[in-house]
Amino acid sequence: MLVPPIPSPDPLLLPMPPSVLKALLLATFTLHLMAVNLGVGGSLIAAVHALRGRPEDRDLVRRLAPMLPGAVTFAITLGVAPLLFLQLTYGPFFYTASVLTAIPWAGLLALLMAGYVLLYRFVGSVASEAVRTLTGILSALLLLSVGLMLVNVTTLSLRPDLWAAHAAASPHGLRMNTADPTLWPRYLHMVAGIAAVAGLLLAGWGAWREHAYARRVGLLWFIAATASQGAWGTWLLVKQPAPVFDLLMNAASAPSLTMWGSIACGGLALFMAIPASQEGSPARSVWGPFTLGMASVLGMVLLRDQARDASLAAFGFQPGALPHKTDWLSLGVFGLTLAALVVLLVVLLRWSTQPRAAVEERP
Repeated sequence: MLVPPIPSPDPLLLPMPPSVLKALLLATFTLHLMAVNLGVGGSLIAAVHALRGRPEDRDLVRRLAPMLPGAVTFAITLGVAPLLFLQLTYGPFFYTASVLTAIPWAGLLALLMAGYVLLYRFVGSVASEAVRTLTGILSALLLLSVGLMLVNVTTLSLRPDLWAAHAAASPHGLRMNTADPTLWPRYLHMVAGIAAVAGLLLAGWGAWREHAYARRVGLLWFIAATASQGAWGTWLLVKQPAPVFDLLMNAASAPSLTMWGSIACGGLALFMAIPASQEGSPARSVWGPFTLGMASVLGMVLLRDQARDASLAAFGFQPGALPHKTDWLSLGVFGLTLAALVVLLVVLLRWSTQPRAAVEERP
């Protein structure tokens, strides 16, 4: 077997221990993911209910839509930090994949800007209801296509054995990573996850604001999207490379325990959400599936990282072995900045979710 042409790591020492960079990568990626779930998943939910057009759906869209542009803004901003930590630790793989599929990767920016602009048009449009609905649908589809470009680069970065054939087939970076059998199941698994968590967030908001229809609709989205993961998740699992699949099927391995724990939390949340979604159910019934659903998300974030390391270990890469020299000043400044950002996010989210009348009454 030919050794894949993996670039050498950066000769500069890492500014922090790899374990610290890994922890920061996971923490910042989780924050980014929550914003993506609200912004992109919320856009999908808003577009579908705008299309339905019933009075209760129009009221739901009217309440949900103003939150979406801000959520997408936070998703973009919060995506910078995990991208930087990814480049520090997995740079040779990420950069190579982004160059090999350069045109789709560069197209991500155009798709993101177009979806972002249309989302603002959807929120503030004074056009007819049909035009407004069409704008919302196009915005949601464009934002979801951004995720496909990210999955495309991610899957290619994990398969150095495909790089040479990919470069030969598309030397100008025009081709997507369609040779990888995990591309489409991973993307559909991601889309279903976004819809499920967006539904949970909507249900939690509905319980908090005593909006029974939002609570019930959010749980129904969560139930449908989570149930579909039985197909997408299984497809993704069986298409994993042999070393990763064997590790996940080894009940004694940490990735296997993470996977089955996450599935158990998601499955229990699904069954608890079914009675909670019925008319007349108490608002507090949301918080059980909400908590378990979020626990499942955190487990899947960890599993994603474990599977990445298992994939790259087959090619001799161990992130924990990367040389480093801790820059305590930079670490301290980053920690303070991150804490300030989290506080600011909490303040802004509390302000943005206040009833409009309460905000307008203030001097």
